Amino acid sequence: MFDSHTITAILVLLLAARVVYGAFLSWYRLRIFPGPFIAAISKLWIVRGVLNKTLHLDLKRVCEEYGSFVRVSPNDIVTDNLDHVLAMSSVRSPYGRSEIYSNVKFDFEMDHVFSERNEGRHQELRRKLAAGYSGKENTHLEAGIDGQIRVLLDLIDSKYLYTESQRRTLEFSRLAQFFTLDVITEVAFGQAFGFLSRDEDINGYCHVAEQALPIFEWLGVFGTLNRMIRLPGIRNLTMPRPTDKTGVGMMMGYAKKVVEERFDSTKVPREDMLGSFERHGLSKREAQTEATLQIMAGSDTTVTALRSTLLFIMTNPIIYAKVQQELDADYRNHPNDILTEQGVISDAATQRLTYLRACIRESIRMLPPAFAMLQKQTPPEGDVLPDGRVIPGGTRVGTCVYGIVRSKAIYGEDADVYRPERWIEAENAASLEPEARSNSSSAKAKFRRMTQGTDIVFGSGRYQCLGKTVAMFELRKTLATLLHRYDIVSVNPSQPWVSIPANGLLLQSDMWVKVTKRGAK
Repeated sequence: MFDSHTITAILVLLLAARVVYGAFLSWYRLRIFPGPFIAAISKLWIVRGVLNKTLHLDLKRVCEEYGSFVRVSPNDIVTDNLDHVLAMSSVRSPYGRSEIYSNVKFDFEMDHVFSERNEGRHQELRRKLAAGYSGKENTHLEAGIDGQIRVLLDLIDSKYLYTESQRRTLEFSRLAQFFTLDVITEVAFGQAFGFLSRDEDINGYCHVAEQALPIFEWLGVFGTLNRMIRLPGIRNLTMPRPTDKTGVGMMMGYAKKVVEERFDSTKVPREDMLGSFERHGLSKREAQTEATLQIMAGSDTTVTALRSTLLFIMTNPIIYAKVQQELDADYRNHPNDILTEQGVISDAATQRLTYLRACIRESIRMLPPAFAMLQKQTPPEGDVLPDGRVIPGGTRVGTCVYGIVRSKAIYGEDADVYRPERWIEAENAASLEPEARSNSSSAKAKFRRMTQGTDIVFGSGRYQCLGKTVAMFELRKTLATLLHRYDIVSVNPSQPWVSIPANGLLLQSDMWVKVTKRGAK
């Protein structure tokens, strides 16, 4: 008979053997892909990046150190190879969405277009939504955005303008969040939620939503935890509900109410996004889920691009001067069509503002509004890379967004420098080049490559962000109007804001600025 000490020793050895064997299996499956050693046997490498708020930069660093395909966890590879990223999302790609997308499913019963993993239903949803997001069927798109820009201008003029008699400052990150929330609810449902008109975080939505982002980030790391909190009995305690008075649940309730009213069979669909969805066959139940997604996704990323572009411009006097000179010249040359009835720079005018558009592009490149890996999953048969290496079936392959948008091979040796001129130079060279010269090393190919690299922030192919067109439309008009009307400077240039990564997005605050009215143009 074995004594208790012997039995304990045997059990400890068996457990140790099981741990070692499990670690060996984890390492063996993706052994041909280099990476940090700890990443081969656990998720600790990713956990460290999440804790330190540096995961996006860590991913870029390991791609530079180990190559374009790097193992970052037992079943995760990250790549900064733009061609492979584009191929994974192409129409005929055998790759699918990984379970990481389920983390952003906030409805117990139904996926929205961003969380849906079933390719058939995903494409069907995109078909129903595409026309509304494109703006083609939204006849009041520009007027709706103009109306909210007007509310923003009036609020700044009445409450936040810096004058000799009233030396006031503005926390722009907060006001920008209110603005983008009101814009998306206006253009989507024909009625703004009212954050700007009340100049307050209604029912604490922004505060609660920001608190939730780090939680979603951890759910992305530990998929088992994500599945647990969605189990019946637990999800009622952990997940948002339309009856909630604050946060995401409050917005779910608002979206549900609007859709209920709009899908009344006696009413004719309006000429806005929700009306387009209804005309193209989106059911009321689907519309409730998609409407909530519109509010959340349609404001968080756009507001980051708005803040970052303004910051890059106002902290660089030479760039700021060029932007305002371009605006003033257009005002003098096209006095009859530069402003809309609301006193907002028209979309037609923004198309002429080459330098401002380059600034927006460069800002999105330098500080991507969304930079999560958003892993796709290899098909059961795996995938063969051009160098002959095989990625096994069921492996998650993520995108190293920072590795692409800061690539010196794509953007030049000064890829880490904010320089809007690179876009104008590349586009001019491409337009002057004869068609016969169009090859992989041509100016046209270079400009196309730069555009593809920056656009990866919006996804690509069958997964490209549906709201990209509306977001860029909103950014152009808002920034043009603000910079034409005001001089804006940072109150504290040594620390112009607080910007913290969370779940592939940026939590930004304390962006204090001084806003003064500009003189005659």
